[in-house]
Amino acid sequence: MLRSLLALVVTAALAGCATGGSGGDVVRIDATSAETAKASYHAMMVGRSEAQQQRLALAVLLLNLEGVNSAYDLVGDDHGSVGPIRNKVAGLSADEIIALSAKVKGPRIEAVQVAPAGR
Repeated sequence: MLRSLLALVVTAALAGCATGGSGGDVVRIDATSAETAKASYHAMMVGRSEAQQQRLALAVLLLNLEGVNSAYDLVGDDHGSVGPIRNKVAGLSADEIIALSAKVKGPRIEAVQVAPAGR
């Protein structure tokens, strides 16, 4: 447990370093393990606008739901996480993940901007 937590912290720190610097650096999914995939996914979210975060989260959800035919297929999996699809998105950037999700056949999910209450 402690070893995997330490690996997660180190990975998050390294992924965080990849977002800074020259501006040409792109955070990519490290699919070494579910923990490193999740850490690099979280690092990928840092510094993105809310709309960009929603697009990326929806892309990950679509990729997780690919091939799911019933609620029974969903039991026990973390479909909002990059862990279950880490091999599918290994080495991809956020833009590449979003592009890959556009190729998914099946349910279409769209983010809708809701007007604040009182308007």
